Amino acid sequence: MTTNTYIAGKGWLYRFDPRAKLLLMILMCIWFFLPVSLLHLGIVVTLVVLVGSSNTGWHHAWRTFCSISPMLLFMVLFMPFNVREGVPLITIGRFILITNEGLEQALRLMSRFIGITYVCTLLFATTVMHEVMLALRWYHLPYKASLVVTLAFTYIPFIADSFSQITESHRLREAEDEQKKKVGHRLKDLVPTLTSALVVALRSIPNLAMSLEMRGFGREEKRTSFHRLDAYHHVFIHFVLSCIIPIVFWLVSMLF
Repeated sequence: MTTNTYIAGKGWLYRFDPRAKLLLMILMCIWFFLPVSLLHLGIVVTLVVLVGSSNTGWHHAWRTFCSISPMLLFMVLFMPFNVREGVPLITIGRFILITNEGLEQALRLMSRFIGITYVCTLLFATTVMHEVMLALRWYHLPYKASLVVTLAFTYIPFIADSFSQITESHRLREAEDEQKKKVGHRLKDLVPTLTSALVVALRSIPNLAMSLEMRGFGREEKRTSFHRLDAYHHVFIHFVLSCIIPIVFWLVSMLF
């Protein structure tokens, strides 16, 4: 399983200490749930996307949005109908279809979802996986829990990449145009693809077990680490910046 979420780059996020970066991610996720206006929430989310895209590239940002687009579409279609009280925005006769408050709530949830998803994605896109594990262990997270987190963010992209390869392989074997197929045929074609992906996942279990065994999973001896985080020399400054950035966003949203 060589698939990794890390994207090579030279932006300032790559030089940021992983421990401070993890703290910044948690603080930003908390910030998205603070009682700020929808305008300030949208501005901060846009700023986060711009900063992240300048480090990892626009292609990574586009892939992130494509991966969460089904959930965003679900929010757009169904969230405005949950709020039935307020100023009517779209009505059909006497039936209130969408209210102003319902639309605002849907946009707020979408902004939070995009912000949290992209902030968490940036952590693993700009940090090597073993440094993420060292950062988690520095916060005294147990080794088993740290290993589960890092393996999850390695195994899930591996399955997703395998599913994409299997889909392309089945598509190349078909002579019929994909756009001319009906919805029922497309859903029917997913069955062999999902079956093949399940077989790949099951066949990777021995490799995953061997990987866990080589990493000392289940042993009673104290775990040692070959890698270190000594290459980051401005740890204190990075921690201060991690605390200042959310505070500045909060003060700006309160003043304006």
